[in-house]
Amino acid sequence: MASACGVAAFGGLVPVAPAYTVGPPSPALICVGATHAAEVAASAIPLEPANGATVPAGTPVTFSGESSSALTFSVASSQALLSSPDIDSGMGAPSGAFSRFTSSKATATPRTIYWTASFTLTPSECTSPSTFTSPVQTLIVAPSEAEVAAAKKKQEEEAAKKKQEEEAAARKKEEEAAAAGAVVLDGKTIAVEGGRTAAVKLTCLDIQRCVGKLTLTADAATRAKVRHDKTESVGTASFSIGAGEKATIKLTLDKSGRALLAGAGGRFNATLAIVRSEPPPETAQTERVRLELSRSR
Repeated sequence: MASACGVAAFGGLVPVAPAYTVGPPSPALICVGATHAAEVAASAIPLEPANGATVPAGTPVTFSGESSSALTFSVASSQALLSSPDIDSGMGAPSGAFSRFTSSKATATPRTIYWTASFTLTPSECTSPSTFTSPVQTLIVAPSEAEVAAAKKKQEEEAAKKKQEEEAAARKKEEEAAAAGAVVLDGKTIAVEGGRTAAVKLTCLDIQRCVGKLTLTADAATRAKVRHDKTESVGTASFSIGAGEKATIKLTLDKSGRALLAGAGGRFNATLAIVRSEPPPETAQTERVRLELSRSR
């Protein structure tokens, strides 16, 4: 019978330590291991469409995953909403080793969406079920060709409208600037007093005094009527009108002008050129007018 003691180096007897044996793992340890295995399996689920894939808007998309457990799919507009999906969710239909979930809501609007696949089970030796979820996937829902064309057309129309508005605003600004510095003719009919003095009524719309010159030229039809072929003016006058004020400028008809008035029966059509030299810049405009002999005494 073997002794329970060993021999020491100097012949003494030393007790021998008994051998240890390992028993079966505890249920808690098994639960932890099984839970970890399920987490690893969830992180490695083969999924389709591929992460970052692009699909056309308006076309139903099928989400699928290969798993021995039934998969539930969640689709949301942000990662934060995947726990309570705001776009779509549902249990995948089994198809061999795959679970498939088809959604029309997911592609209703062009944007980037987020989705996951998950399964629920009770790991071995655990007392309650747990849900295990795949990593978050993204899917780009791109506009259809018709939507792209419509968006392009809308952009072009908006650009054209904006350009028209800008051009109209620029024209209005120019017109206002011109009007602000304009000399305005008050009335197209000019009375001629005593057969020689035309009373031209003007208004200065500038913030400064308007200074310039008037030139009156008879129409060709009038000259032809009285056999007066000269094209020279029939009268000129200078003007100086206070800012924002009205004035009647006396323009004396020259000999040709008086002859035309008499030969045309006391009235004729003419062109009045209004040149404003001050304040700068110089501006010029023409007005169609009618001269009529005043009958008052």
